Amino acid sequence: MSTDKSMEIAQLLARFKLRVKRSLGQTVDLERLTREPEYARQRLSEIEEAAEEEELLIMLLQLRSHLLPVAAPPSPASDEAAPARTAETRSYLRGARAW
Repeated sequence: MSTDKSMEIAQLLARFKLRVKRSLGQTVDLERLTREPEYARQRLSEIEEAAEEEELLIMLLQLRSHLLPVAAPPSPASDEAAPARTAETRSYLRGARAW
């Protein structure tokens, strides 16, 4: 991660912590937020439900994208998840002559 990017995330974390403290009167453990994905999911979800400010929600969404990237859905196993091909199943790969 570049220095500029890590500084940007550090500033976002600091602003987020202060905004949560001012808006909701709650504290956020930044160490756990950055190192424990389960804590981050739970705490960000709690703050999202309690938030009443647009700016706080925007910060929360930005942090969520940095700290909890969306995992790609698992790809199906090649043969097990695909339906068995029978004589009745059409293959459209070769057009009308695929029967």
